[in-house]
Amino acid sequence: MDADLLKRKAYVRLRIDRDLNLIRLAGPGLARVGATAEVAHGGLPYDVPQTWSIALARHPIGADGIAYHARHDDAELCYALFDRSADAVAESAREVDLDQDWFWRIAERYGVGLAP
Repeated sequence: MDADLLKRKAYVRLRIDRDLNLIRLAGPGLARVGATAEVAHGGLPYDVPQTWSIALARHPIGADGIAYHARHDDAELCYALFDRSADAVAESAREVDLDQDWFWRIAERYGVGLAP
């Protein structure tokens, strides 16, 4: 991890102001939309996930986004929100100093750090 990159990042806490309608691209949700785990776990280039994201964003159900398991840690759930959800999400806090114990514990969990 580059020290300059770290200085350009922040931890942001979001507030959700209304229920979000999300399509779950994990578990049985994949089969329900005719997909496989490749949709969320495919590598570069991200043609497959981007094609699916565009199709799901345009679907008449009008979902606010998708929920999927992280590619690098499939125990963690991630959310990708479509533009239509902008009225439902607001920033409630921002931490620009990431040089804190909680951040380094996460970095250690995933085996990343600053190179000398």
